[in-house]
Amino acid sequence: MHKFTKNDWVKTILTMSRRIFLMWMITSTLSGVLLAHTGESQKLLSDYKVILTPGVKTLSNVLTEIETQTDFTFTYFDELDEKIEVRVDARKKRLDKVLELIAEKKDLHFKRVNNLISVRKKLVVKLSNGLLKEKSLDYVIKGKVLDERGNGLPGASVVVTGTTIGAITDIDGNYTLRVPEDATTLTFSFIGYTSFKEEISGRTEVNVTMNPDIAQLQEVVVIGYGNVERRDLTGTVSTIKAKDMEALPVNINIDQALQGQAAGVYVVQESGQPGSAARVRIRGSTSLLGSNQPLYVIDGIPVVATSNIPSNANNLNGELLNEGVNSPLGNINTSDIESVNILKDASATAIYGSRAANGVIIITTKRGGEGQKPIFNANFSVNRGEAQTVDLLNAEQFRGVWTEAVVNSGSTNGFAQSVLDSTYFGDADTNWEDEVSVTNPVTTNFNLSASGGSKNTKYYVGLGIRDQDGVFENSAFERYSLNLNLDTELSDALTIGTSISLSHSNQIIPDPGLLNTINRFRPDVPVFDENGDYFVSGTFREQNPVALSTAKTENVTSLLLGSVYGQLDIFEGLYFKSFLSFNYNAGNRESFYPSHTGQGGLNTITGALGSGYAVHGNSDLLSHVWENTVHYDRQLDKHLFNAVLGVSWQGDQSSYLEASGEGFPQDDVLTNLGSATSDFLIDSYESENGLTSYFGRVNYTYDDRYYITLAGRVDGSSKFADNNKWAFFPTAALAWRISSEEFMSGARIFDDLKLRASIGVTGQQDFGDYQWRTLFESSTYGGLPAVVQNQLGNSDLKWETSQQFDLGLDFSMLSGRLSGSVVYYQKSTNDLLYFANIPRNAGFTRVISNLGDTENEGIELELTADIIRSENFGWQLSGNISRNRNRLTSINDDFLDEDTNTINPPNTGSRLKVGEPIGLIFGYVADGIFQEQSEIDALNASAPDGSYQRDGTAPGDLRFLDINGPDGIPDGEVNAFDQTIIGDTQADWFGGFTNTLTYKGLTLTALFTYSIGNDLFWESQRVGITFASAFASENKIAEVLNNWTAENPTDQPRSVFLDPNDNDRFSSYYVHDASYLRLKNISLSYQLPASILKRTKFINTCVFHVSATNLLTFTNYPGADPETNNLFNNDVSSGRDNNRFPQARLYSGGVRISF
Repeated sequence: MHKFTKNDWVKTILTMSRRIFLMWMITSTLSGVLLAHTGESQKLLSDYKVILTPGVKTLSNVLTEIETQTDFTFTYFDELDEKIEVRVDARKKRLDKVLELIAEKKDLHFKRVNNLISVRKKLVVKLSNGLLKEKSLDYVIKGKVLDERGNGLPGASVVVTGTTIGAITDIDGNYTLRVPEDATTLTFSFIGYTSFKEEISGRTEVNVTMNPDIAQLQEVVVIGYGNVERRDLTGTVSTIKAKDMEALPVNINIDQALQGQAAGVYVVQESGQPGSAARVRIRGSTSLLGSNQPLYVIDGIPVVATSNIPSNANNLNGELLNEGVNSPLGNINTSDIESVNILKDASATAIYGSRAANGVIIITTKRGGEGQKPIFNANFSVNRGEAQTVDLLNAEQFRGVWTEAVVNSGSTNGFAQSVLDSTYFGDADTNWEDEVSVTNPVTTNFNLSASGGSKNTKYYVGLGIRDQDGVFENSAFERYSLNLNLDTELSDALTIGTSISLSHSNQIIPDPGLLNTINRFRPDVPVFDENGDYFVSGTFREQNPVALSTAKTENVTSLLLGSVYGQLDIFEGLYFKSFLSFNYNAGNRESFYPSHTGQGGLNTITGALGSGYAVHGNSDLLSHVWENTVHYDRQLDKHLFNAVLGVSWQGDQSSYLEASGEGFPQDDVLTNLGSATSDFLIDSYESENGLTSYFGRVNYTYDDRYYITLAGRVDGSSKFADNNKWAFFPTAALAWRISSEEFMSGARIFDDLKLRASIGVTGQQDFGDYQWRTLFESSTYGGLPAVVQNQLGNSDLKWETSQQFDLGLDFSMLSGRLSGSVVYYQKSTNDLLYFANIPRNAGFTRVISNLGDTENEGIELELTADIIRSENFGWQLSGNISRNRNRLTSINDDFLDEDTNTINPPNTGSRLKVGEPIGLIFGYVADGIFQEQSEIDALNASAPDGSYQRDGTAPGDLRFLDINGPDGIPDGEVNAFDQTIIGDTQADWFGGFTNTLTYKGLTLTALFTYSIGNDLFWESQRVGITFASAFASENKIAEVLNNWTAENPTDQPRSVFLDPNDNDRFSSYYVHDASYLRLKNISLSYQLPASILKRTKFINTCVFHVSATNLLTFTNYPGADPETNNLFNNDVSSGRDNNRFPQARLYSGGVRISF
């Protein structure tokens, strides 16, 4: 992506505007041809006067003359002879009179639909007495459908009872319907409202008012292998509808759209890299080595939110995975989504068995409606982003703080001398963030969809284009998507259908360490030196930020989610369904690091250029599932039965080929891997696994009061040896509708009150395909090809299992004005996979085994309140709050640090402790600043070796607590025994709330998200206010200007070169409360009045909208953004603010049109 100037910005906007206007005109013209529009704003026939010269003419000629003088077009039925002769003599006669005269003379019938007039012979029928009578064709009924507040209800269905003849109300609730002569009643229906029938009784205008079902409890919720009315749920399910996501910017991924929308769902957008995935946790973390991400099911197809970049020995791959890039969720267009149902308890998730321990998110895309006229929807928006980063020193401030630090140190080494004599400093003043940032990072989105259906076939087609700039150079995301859903009823007994989601994306990613380099590189040097080469510091290990920004990774992903199904109705209430799906993810990844980058071989001290580095990888992931189910529904008096029984086969295959090389002759053109001349490395793998499952569920309801759900799933996985291959995951749930009891008949305050409880088991098998096997690979031995062992298997590996208990209360009161639920849950996970040490004579140091247990316990509250309901103004408030307590209940002690009684997991740099949450921050406890030398002397006097902390400790240094020693009691000095837990990265409370205000056509929606009680370790502060070495970080953050001095004794450590007190050690000083309240999104939309839209004759709705994302954040966290968590999908090492790609503040504007 290039750097935008103001002129570029203006040109871009004009170009996009022209293209969108042209596309809008084309689709509008097309829709005008295809769609019949209402005639309420059209002229009457009597408003037209025509002149017809006297004489005898053919009917065709007469009507052609009328066409030239009016807006009408005439069509003829086959039985009509358009050459019949008509005598006319009209001199400015009204058109209705002319047509009446022709109709009377020639026994014709004229029928007008909008600007089209059909002509046919009058039809007659013979009565029983032998007389002939003209047969009535049909007549028009008009009317208006109102909601309970008296507002027009758009989208309501009006159908002639017993037929497929119907209409949909417009934006104001108006409808026009041509009905047969023998029609007697109309049926009115709308989602969330009670359907009813209305007698016509000879009326030509029928106006009705619809009443809502109780607080949306009648809405249909998609669960595993079926649907259920919300009021009949025995499990815990949260639902997010399409309208809830309309106010959100369309350039976010579906996982990001969940934030703040559902209780118990904790979402953190850890990286602002366009297209990157969010960390989603449903009811806490359970696994140490496996994934804690939920299972996504998109139109019945299971999708796992993992990248197509492999996790291997390539360090660059690891850094990209930490950014959460290349998740398949980024390829899903949120504009195609109808609803998202989040299954949280065992009753709802156990039917997914071994994949459901972390919850299940069911995504349903939009489909057409039976008998629905074609509806087109177009959505265009433009976003502009601003990076959220910390303030850094300019060149003058940089010189001042380093001079102060060196003077305070008394050092006379070479670096200190260069600072004191100013030879170290340059004379430039470079803002590195400005140098690598895109001036106007713009995102454009365009979505177009068409949906409809006949009596037998329903369809939905959606097209989407997303072009997103990141805030830094070489950062972007482009996506093209197509979504097709088709359902066809071949006969009364057989229905078939298909769903196809095809997307192609290109994610351009800068080096993951770019922001870190921006923050640390010195500002007093220019971008280029006098030779035109990128400037190198000479004392700093990092490269020039602008040089690093020229490196990029480009990952092209093609994702195909496809399915076909057939449903056979055997007899009433019993049907069989066969569902075959495939999930294909093809990735092509290319990275190139020029010779002036560290990865490309640059020596950051001497400035000697490298030879460049490139890596190219291709991945193929294919998952196919075949499921066959039998469904049975039956009601006998007060007894309602619902059951499903099924079998499933799933096969997953994955392969990857990666090659890298160095030695490129130049950096500009010959950057393909074939141009490399040295250091070639090739890595490849191919893997597969299978899952066979048998499952079933039975729901029983008695008298709409008592509910029982029993479900279970048996899974057999190839990831385990024969002795542990199979596992059973059962669940049971009970519910009691208290409000239906006789003793509640006088409690009018409650519309609905239901108590429910569930218990069950789910599982986890999200780890490597062959962990239980001993594996071998090719190598060399004695200079010859050989086969060597590379993994020691463990045939005793078994499933991670979670036992979960739920107790909930659902309620609705005050005629639906207040509704919600409160839930208590407890989830215990056993047999966690973890590392175990083994004797070295086995040839390996460790093996994976089932060695740990965790527990999550919490409460969830969801509320929705209609605070104001009136004809023109409405105020709805919905919100949720959750509390989850996570703790590690047991773990093997192979990696126990006896000094601190904590577990030190290999290769993580983090700690675990039994009885404490996963994701601890570990280090020393800071206890303020030494203000006087006497404080230091007193502590040194009682220390065993005469030094409490360090020999160089002085006023202005951090004081650390002595809390432990080798005997378990303080020993008078600060050492490794004094490290302890200094932070908990998990929130005490979290959630979100949405305010929606409506006034006529205006809608203001504000979504707030919040997190309370979680801690963050601010790495930029640790290196940004201390001066241990210029090699670690040269530039500093602006907070360093408040460092302690004798004249200004602050609570921030002094500036001193070489840091003799080790102020930069991991301590609680750098741990901050990251609680926040954020205005995540605010949106203002205006829907044009129907009176204006009717003049267009084809636009049904038109909504203009503006919004802002991440606009305001209220927090005491001093870093750039409290909403970060360090490493994607790594819960053990979470809670570090390590300068990942910054989230952007977005400003959006656009328009949504339906026609």
